[in-house]
Amino acid sequence: MTALILAAGSDSNWGNYLRVPKHLIPIKGEPLIHRTQRQLLERGHQDIRVVTLPTKRDSYVLPYAQYEEPAKSPRDWTQEWDGSRHLWNTEQKTMVLYGDCYFSDSLMDALVIDTGDPWHAYARWGASDLTGKGYGEMFAWTFLPDAHAHLDSAREEAINAFEAGKCGRVLGWEVYRVSVGLDITQHEHDDHHAVNWSDESDDFDAPHEWHRWLERNSQLVSWRERKRSLWLQRWNGYKGQLFSLSRTLRGVDG
Repeated sequence: MTALILAAGSDSNWGNYLRVPKHLIPIKGEPLIHRTQRQLLERGHQDIRVVTLPTKRDSYVLPYAQYEEPAKSPRDWTQEWDGSRHLWNTEQKTMVLYGDCYFSDSLMDALVIDTGDPWHAYARWGASDLTGKGYGEMFAWTFLPDAHAHLDSAREEAINAFEAGKCGRVLGWEVYRVSVGLDITQHEHDDHHAVNWSDESDDFDAPHEWHRWLERNSQLVSWRERKRSLWLQRWNGYKGQLFSLSRTLRGVDG
């Protein structure tokens, strides 16, 4: 069984907040992506691979995991599975996990126990009262080799739809919808391949998402981390006020 942790995408919206990439957000002193690797190891996973850029290898990949440099995209833009498709296990189950996600232990248990037959997409298909996020989130996929051709075909169809202007993006959501025969633009799901998961599991694309999650899950991080995050939040607010005041005094706004 192969576990692929995808962490090669841009985190520009995070903006090096907390002075770390979003994959290294500290959860009780443990970087987020390290936590995912540890969770897999504790559940008996041996083939753990982190797909990320060479510049992040040393900080992202733990000694018992394997580093994988993402493959180049065949297009002038990159679909999120381009860099890791060649790593899918051709004999056993493959598990694809998004590296910027916080996986609850319950979700990780479910992913590891899942046989991959049928293939599954694990996501929260809507807003979360627990984490405060107002929209859905894709967490992971599980599948066996006999699903590879179907998922490849669905991904190509989604890519073609994107390039034809039929949808505004082509992420896991779009691949999933094509895979189960749904409208690629409609946020719907089926009852066979979709696993709707809603607990404290979430991802953090931007600082405000982190703070919203932190407010509702403060028991999951240390007092020092909460204090530092609050200080940075206030400091960024002060900087914004000072910038506005400076523009006013220089007559930029008037």
